[in-house]
Amino acid sequence: KVSLATVYISSLYDGSSSIGEGAADAKPSAVVPILLDQISQVSGGSIEVEHVIGCSAAGILGSNPVDDASSQQQKEDGKECIPVETEALPGVCVTLAVLPDVQLKTFHVMGDDIPEDLGMVSSDDWKNNVGLGNFDNGVDDEVFMLFPSPSFQNKVDKFLGGLSYAFPTSTTFGGVASTVSSLSRARLFRYSSINVGGTGQPETLTDGCVGAVLKGDIQVKVMVSQGAKPVGGIYRVVSGEGSTVGAIVLDEAATEEAQEGDEYVDDGEDDDDDEEVEEEDEKKRKNAEMAAAYAKARIPKPILAEANFIMRTLSDDDQAFMRRALLIGLERGGAMGRTPNELLRLAQGEGHRFTVHQVASAGMKDGSVTLPLGSVDIERGQRLRFFVRDGGFAKREVDALWMGYKKTCLQDLMMDGGDDDGESSTFTPSACMVMPTMDRGAKLFGTSKSGSKGYESSAVA
Repeated sequence: KVSLATVYISSLYDGSSSIGEGAADAKPSAVVPILLDQISQVSGGSIEVEHVIGCSAAGILGSNPVDDASSQQQKEDGKECIPVETEALPGVCVTLAVLPDVQLKTFHVMGDDIPEDLGMVSSDDWKNNVGLGNFDNGVDDEVFMLFPSPSFQNKVDKFLGGLSYAFPTSTTFGGVASTVSSLSRARLFRYSSINVGGTGQPETLTDGCVGAVLKGDIQVKVMVSQGAKPVGGIYRVVSGEGSTVGAIVLDEAATEEAQEGDEYVDDGEDDDDDEEVEEEDEKKRKNAEMAAAYAKARIPKPILAEANFIMRTLSDDDQAFMRRALLIGLERGGAMGRTPNELLRLAQGEGHRFTVHQVASAGMKDGSVTLPLGSVDIERGQRLRFFVRDGGFAKREVDALWMGYKKTCLQDLMMDGGDDDGESSTFTPSACMVMPTMDRGAKLFGTSKSGSKGYESSAVA
């Protein structure tokens, strides 16, 4: 039996015949029935799929098996599959998971199902409201895989907060459904067999969030790459309320500490001599401009005004990114006093110091900015920093994440003396799922000289 099938399908399969012969029959509502039928045909009816969840996507990450048509180099690499990554092209990616001794349930949540105030409902009532009331809450930690629709994004933070409240030891991961064109609607897919308590009827949805909760003999480790580099200094919130930041002031001690950490990383990089001299001159010029900006930042001022000061000190590319989307990182609790540099922190397995949020709106009169409603609760004195999207930094960030993960695994292995029966309890991965967001891909990393796209998939190949 296949415990869970996850499916990503290009949003180009919308029933239109414009993408090729037979595409007119590839309507979103036919995705799950076709998937179940194909698995049944290939297996001769011997394989049953118990659960299916998935969504439409603007890009597909998957793999093709190494076969006779593969290159000699691919055969010699010893890998069973070749990573495939496409954007704005027809494609389907299906992942089949056999999960013995794992209890599993799929669900669909609408925004109105989520209680408004966590303080006014019990955890049991919250579970019942979102359709998770009858899920056994035993000794094992739950794992949630979520696929929200774009229209559900303003409810995601409230839903995640509820999951943390009702399932405090759970692990959550997933990705937002997307489309190639903004004119089409994203689709969500859900199916549960009658044999496991489901309706046996495939569902194709356009709103809300579909998910699967897993429990039992399963562990999941989650790594998040924010794809944005810090710019400017570190600030403290002088005034703010809810998810709105009003005025900020430079935190000189924290800024100096962060700059020393950044210089340490820069000194460790290998560059050509000519490039090194050129970059050093550019760095001195930028530092002088930054020093002038910092002198003014010692006085509390509206956050939007400070963002404009910082923007003037950045490169043309960074300015373009910052104008397109203003990103603000809020310091995570307990992050101060540890490694100040973001990449060094990740390489040591400490996690991000700042959680990056995109500004939802700005107040032109008072210079304030508002983050997505419900995503944060701004407090006076809280540290923050500005960020910009950067493909080069994002690649180094992924490398640092993997290094930190491997370091943590090695530490666990050294500390693990084995169970009473002699078996090791160290986490051993059997699969890796990559779920990129819409602001990554070729938009962030560009394309290779051959015109191919593939950084996300090759990073874990």
